[in-house]
Amino acid sequence: MYIPPKYEIRDWNEITSFVAKARAGEFVTVSRDGLPESSTLPFTWYPGAADSEGVVRDYGRVTTHMARTNNQWREIEDGAPALIIVHAPGVYISPNAYPETVGTGKVVGTWDYQVVHLRGTVEVLHDADSIRGIVSDLQRDHEAHREVPWDMATADQDFMKELISHVVGFTVNITSVEAKYKMDQKNTIGDRQAIMNDLAKSSHPSDQRMAAEMKRLFDL
Repeated sequence: MYIPPKYEIRDWNEITSFVAKARAGEFVTVSRDGLPESSTLPFTWYPGAADSEGVVRDYGRVTTHMARTNNQWREIEDGAPALIIVHAPGVYISPNAYPETVGTGKVVGTWDYQVVHLRGTVEVLHDADSIRGIVSDLQRDHEAHREVPWDMATADQDFMKELISHVVGFTVNITSVEAKYKMDQKNTIGDRQAIMNDLAKSSHPSDQRMAAEMKRLFDL
C-alpha cells in the first residue's frame, strides 16, 4: 500500500483497536487464472503483542469463513497469499473547509479515510470442529455488546451441524500489517481544526465519525 510518511500509523494498540471495531473486511485472493477475487467477510484477528521495546514480531492470525457456494474458496490452495482490507467509512473534504488556503484558489476537494491491510498466507479448513470454533468466536465477539448475548450453544445442534457443513473455514497467518490514516496531516493545525468543525456540522454520520476521530487523534 502506498503510504506517505505523514499518513503511516505504527501504534500497535491503535491498529488492533481499529481492526477490532471494524469487525469485517474484504478478503482478497488471486485465482489460478491470475484474476483477483474478493468477498466481504466478518473475521476474528488474534494479533501478537508488542514487546517491551514496542516491536511486534508476531502479527498473529485471522480466522474467517464463507459459504461453500462461494466459488472463491475453490481457487485457494494452502499457502496461497491473501490480503484482508479493513476500512472505516471515508469522507469528502470540500475546498470550502480550508479557510487558510481557499483564498489562494490552489485547493481542491479530497477524500480522507482510514485503512489497514493485513497480508498473509491461507490455510483452508474443512473439518467441522475448526469451522465451529471460528463461527463460535465470531458470534461471541459480535454479541458481546448486547445486554443479553445470544449463545450458539443454545441453538438446535442438528441445525448448527447442517449449517456448518455448508461452510468453508480459513486461517490466515499474518505476515505484514500496514495502516494508513489520510486525515489532512499535511495541512496546518488551523486547516485541520476547520475541517473537523465542518465535518462535525454535517448531517452524514460518516462525516461526524471522522470529525470525532480527528479530535481524538490530533487533540483538536
